[in-house]
Amino acid sequence: MTLTIISGMMVITAIHPVHSIIWLVLAFVNSALLFVQLEADFIALATLIIYVGAIAILFIFVLMMLNLSAYDLENEISSILPISVVSALGIITIIISNNFTNMDTSYQEIFSLKEFSTMQSIGSQLYNQFGEYLIIASIILLVAMVGAILLTLNPSYHSKKQNNFIQIVRDNHNF
Repeated sequence: MTLTIISGMMVITAIHPVHSIIWLVLAFVNSALLFVQLEADFIALATLIIYVGAIAILFIFVLMMLNLSAYDLENEISSILPISVVSALGIITIIISNNFTNMDTSYQEIFSLKEFSTMQSIGSQLYNQFGEYLIIASIILLVAMVGAILLTLNPSYHSKKQNNFIQIVRDNHNF
């Protein structure tokens, strides 16, 4: 847990964005290892696949396409550093203070399913108690996917049209 907190702090305080993404990947890997220690193997693998495999790689591609040498990173980071340190210390204080409070019993009932495997308990919770939310999330993802496709389309109003009759007549005159 300490490595996760340290790598999370380094994500905020790293000067170069590529270094920040490397620390972010390390934070995701550390959180996946914490899930493995809690015997939640499916959640650990899903965390690695989704966050490290998709989101962090997307960030790396975006940074590769940007021209970072044109920006003066030192001046921008130095103005944000005090605010980020204060907010990070506040978040760490909240995390530490929440570790000393008792866990709510409703969450203990969810995680005390020892007779099921992790995948069975996640599937049971998703489809029995949170089925509506799962459908809403899938509709939101579908709308986002259709919106992204529509934004990338280039509608050409001057499309070339074919006249089949002219093409057939033209072919007969050649012979």
